Amino acid sequence: MDGPGLSGRELRILTEIENHLRVDRRLDRALRSMRHGPRWLAGWMLRKVARLPVLVFSVLGGLSATLLLISVTAHSPAALTGFSLVWASSIALGTARVIAHRRGIAP
Repeated sequence: MDGPGLSGRELRILTEIENHLRVDRRLDRALRSMRHGPRWLAGWMLRKVARLPVLVFSVLGGLSATLLLISVTAHSPAALTGFSLVWASSIALGTARVIAHRRGIAP
């Protein structure tokens, strides 16, 4: 560290502040385990999904219903595969949106 160090009084004040903050176990655990990893990636994904407009979910729902009706009448494996992919992505995005909302991640 460049420059003059902290005085004795400043060190005592800093120690008191650290001890006071260490009482908050949740904050202490969060500060000790700060890292870039899967949690960071999951948080990034939740923020992105929370920003998706509701129109996207409406379009996915409509597309899913359309593909379901087509697959029932046409008995086509391609239509059934398309329905399953759109439906699975709708469920995944909807679940992520609900989790983001519950955690207070604002759009």
